[in-house]
Amino acid sequence: MAIPETTDHPAHARADTLITQFRQRRDHRLSPGRKRWIPPLFGRPGAPSNAFFPRLARRFWEIGDYQMARFLSNVQIDEIRVRLMRAGFPMNLKATHFAFLKWVLMVTFSLLLGTILPVLSLVSQRTPVEFNITATTSLFAMLLGALYGFKAPDVWLSIRTRQRQMAIQLALPDMIDLITVSVEAGLGLNAAIQRVSSRFRNPLSDEFVRTMQEVHLGRSQPDSLRDMARRVDVPDLTTFLISLVQAEQLGLSIANVLRVQSERLREKRSQRAREQAQKAPIKMIFPLVFFIFPALFVVILGPAAIQFMKNPL
Repeated sequence: MAIPETTDHPAHARADTLITQFRQRRDHRLSPGRKRWIPPLFGRPGAPSNAFFPRLARRFWEIGDYQMARFLSNVQIDEIRVRLMRAGFPMNLKATHFAFLKWVLMVTFSLLLGTILPVLSLVSQRTPVEFNITATTSLFAMLLGALYGFKAPDVWLSIRTRQRQMAIQLALPDMIDLITVSVEAGLGLNAAIQRVSSRFRNPLSDEFVRTMQEVHLGRSQPDSLRDMARRVDVPDLTTFLISLVQAEQLGLSIANVLRVQSERLREKRSQRAREQAQKAPIKMIFPLVFFIFPALFVVILGPAAIQFMKNPL
């Protein structure tokens, strides 16, 4: 039942009373003479946002974000943003947050190695095995920890990028087949992409959904597809999107283009599988020579060596 829009209705009077009480409590809480409330260290159950350490960490990241925005140039921020974008923005990291994380890990790993090694040296003095650490060794360990901490986020981001690109490359032929079937059934290209992308949960479908959202917001389809190719940086997907843009501009049949691209991508996937199969024997040489052959030599020649040592010639 709808409440009539009159000022003397009981519901409106109740709402005005609640608003007045809320304003009075707010003014009393923010009054200059009132002592500021200090949150507990670990917060109350059910309200972790009021805890001391999460608020301190949030403030710490805000300061780091501000300092990185001042320290880094726009070109450096854009380069980091492109790398994060190709990795799918893991953990919702911004460019300044990622740069600040590198500096934090650099200092953390440097202090850890610089602290652990002297402690081990002191502990080893009470054991039979003495472990002496000089100042030069400790300094070298701190420099090595700083280098490792500074480069570790880059390695992690590169791994995430390769994993995402591989997932997109594996899902591309199947999604193109479904888009082809949808277009041949009478749907338009945008509607077919939107329909197929809503049925999957993978990085490629997420990129297609984002591209279609940009088209719905008024951006031209060729620009959105080119931006998607630049954002993902997968050669097969780039070739596919460029062929779609050219087919739209030249007025070619989208269904024929999709069918040709689907066959080409499946052939390339078969070629990559055969290539990986041919590389397998070469990759097996190292474990065979250094791990399997020594064990075989010990099992086969071990008894003969023992007999030879007992009964020499």
